[in-house]
Amino acid sequence: MVTNRLHKIFKRAVSKGRRLYLLLVGFAFWLNGSAQVNVPQVLQMGCAAMQYDDYVSAIHYFNIVLEAKPYLADAYYFRAYAKFSLEDYDSAESDLNEAIKFNPFKVQYYQLRGLTRIHTIKYEGAIADYTQYLSSFPDDQGANYNRVLCRLENKDYDTANQELDHILKRWPKFTRAYLVKSQVALELKDTTQALFWTDSLLTISKREPNAWGFKGRLSLIKERYEQADSFYTQALKYDVGNVDFYLDRAQARHALYQYGQALSDYDRVIEMIPQHFVAHYNRALIRALVGDDNRAIEDFDFILAEEPNNILAIYNRAELRKNVGDYYGAIADYTTIIRSYPNFLYGYQSRAECYRAVGQNAKASKDETHLRQADLDLIYGNGKRRDIKKVRKRSEHGLEHYDQLVEEDADTARTFMGEFSGKVQNRKVERVFLPVYHVEGNHLLVDGARQPIFSTDEKLIACLDETSKLLLANQTEKALENVKEVIAKGEDKEPVLYYNLGCLEAEVGSLEDAGIAFDKAFELDPQMAEAVYNRAVVYLLLSENDKAIPLLSKAGEMGLFKAYNLLKQAKKEKAQ
Repeated sequence: MVTNRLHKIFKRAVSKGRRLYLLLVGFAFWLNGSAQVNVPQVLQMGCAAMQYDDYVSAIHYFNIVLEAKPYLADAYYFRAYAKFSLEDYDSAESDLNEAIKFNPFKVQYYQLRGLTRIHTIKYEGAIADYTQYLSSFPDDQGANYNRVLCRLENKDYDTANQELDHILKRWPKFTRAYLVKSQVALELKDTTQALFWTDSLLTISKREPNAWGFKGRLSLIKERYEQADSFYTQALKYDVGNVDFYLDRAQARHALYQYGQALSDYDRVIEMIPQHFVAHYNRALIRALVGDDNRAIEDFDFILAEEPNNILAIYNRAELRKNVGDYYGAIADYTTIIRSYPNFLYGYQSRAECYRAVGQNAKASKDETHLRQADLDLIYGNGKRRDIKKVRKRSEHGLEHYDQLVEEDADTARTFMGEFSGKVQNRKVERVFLPVYHVEGNHLLVDGARQPIFSTDEKLIACLDETSKLLLANQTEKALENVKEVIAKGEDKEPVLYYNLGCLEAEVGSLEDAGIAFDKAFELDPQMAEAVYNRAVVYLLLSENDKAIPLLSKAGEMGLFKAYNLLKQAKKEKAQ
């Protein structure tokens, strides 16, 4: 079989203020795969694509450069920059390792790797990289600041304080440094010093929202809820779109029994972020507390659509369903709870009441017998919600926390002052396999894949034609048997056939066999990005995200850029 993978150069229209067009020039490739590439020009085109936030095309150009000159450090660096902007941090770090290997004297490489390592929670490595970079550029404010944050994450508070003192001596009006000084003091449980540094910042800038927010947080810690409300209100004057301020102010207002105002804050959060878990959950609790049961159920329905096994939400919804007379729904929820907590006596009592209400007296009697046999007090069972001021972490699932507000998890990464940033594609991508290869003339194609394969192999083309006809007739199993027969008759070195075999195995539900076939296809053709992608999808469907993530990164690097969207989803799930 004679093959040639054709590189495609795209013509992409980009709009920024006025309509601009980036004209991309095609390159001629020899049939045997070698290329005459104007490396400086292609490198420049990749950098130009990044200027317009077109990172996927940029990676394509840098791939071409590295095929021609695999030792070119700058090409690895620029490709790492593009990958970083697509949130593919592990692969970006690998490229930066290559760049530093070929040119260890260019300190900008260390700067980007430091920021990449922050995102992969490798703080020691990030500190080393920033220290290397600062040896040449000691006055880079952002690098100094990021290194301090890494010290803070490593709980090296003494060194962090020393470096912060240096920063404030060099840049006395650098507001973020004051806030970090406050944070360090708070970590050391010195609230007096924390307040001192926050007030010091406000003498420089009274309109600094984060300083007011920090004072609000300190007031929450000390349970001075009226002060907290006032400080967060001040913070929101200067940063009206800050979700965290609304969430914390709602917590303070809940503690002050100002339920209507707390609900307004949660409503505002949900207006800005409709899928915000904590806002929906806490709003549901307050709605239940004030007797707005039906709308509280709506919020818990949302929570359970996101987290079907959230036992606290199920319990709350069970209570609410019983209150509004949805006894069958309540019975279903109590049953779910009892499966997880078989000694939860109040659950049996409540379910018995619901069974009585719908006339299922035998089932009610069974639950009541269980109760009579138990020599334990009913727990969590007075049916009255407490006006509690304590909050819980999202990870705390004990039933005793059923009516506690959820505290938003802190995301320290969002405070990093990252000078390398870019737009990120964020479309929802389903875990769907790329389809089988089909034939158009002498080209073998996969819809949605990177590039076609040229072939003159008649047996292969005939097999692909037959596969397409059988799939069109919904005869997947016959198509599968046909491919197996062709492979068995001597076509066992054709990666395209193994790729199609994997697709068909997946179609009939044999995921393990599909994975083996995709592995074989990639083994025979290390340039087959679609095999790597489909193998990753197999791992995702088997809930093996750790194995899928590096393959999605590889598929994206090979030119199958839709893999980056799936990569972000897989990483997000892994973090949850």
